[in-house]
Amino acid sequence: MARSRGKGGKGGDRKGPVGGRSEADLAALERALSDVKPLNPASKKRVMPAPGSGSAARPSSRGTPIRPTESLILEREANGIILGKRSSTHPSILDALEDPKLEVQAECDLHGQTAREAERQVLRFVREAQRSGRRWVLIIVGKGLHSPGGKATLKSSVAEALSKRAPARFVLAFRTAPRHLGGTGALVARLVDRL
Repeated sequence: MARSRGKGGKGGDRKGPVGGRSEADLAALERALSDVKPLNPASKKRVMPAPGSGSAARPSSRGTPIRPTESLILEREANGIILGKRSSTHPSILDALEDPKLEVQAECDLHGQTAREAERQVLRFVREAQRSGRRWVLIIVGKGLHSPGGKATLKSSVAEALSKRAPARFVLAFRTAPRHLGGTGALVARLVDRL
């Protein structure tokens, strides 16, 4: 079941300190821009790509920019940690995914679902969360304690979906959740910004 965190929940639905951004977003932005220097106003360097260069996202026939379709790089560590990221993901976002103070803005619980049902639910969830401007989300997959052999198969199939199939369009990076958000029984994701 997908739901937004209410005011009484861990993350709250409250807006962050500046422009609706969470403290984790602001900290990540600050780290990302720490070495940026302003352009010299007399410089003739282009900040934006030249018109028609094809570098910028082009609108589709419906007027909506095309989302990147690049697969995420999926890494599995020996201790069970899973990390999925785009090659362009800034390290500060990866740091924020494992921050013990990270607050999520929405969550989806997949307990009791088959892999196929879970993938459909995850696609609906990340698409809706991204459209509504949520960036940090939690996907609860369970630890596999009630699965045959006690193996968490749902976590693996959801990670594959988030990195290589339809839900990947909406995901910038994801990782096994920090302990306060469920640890190995959940995945926390940073969604792409609303286009």
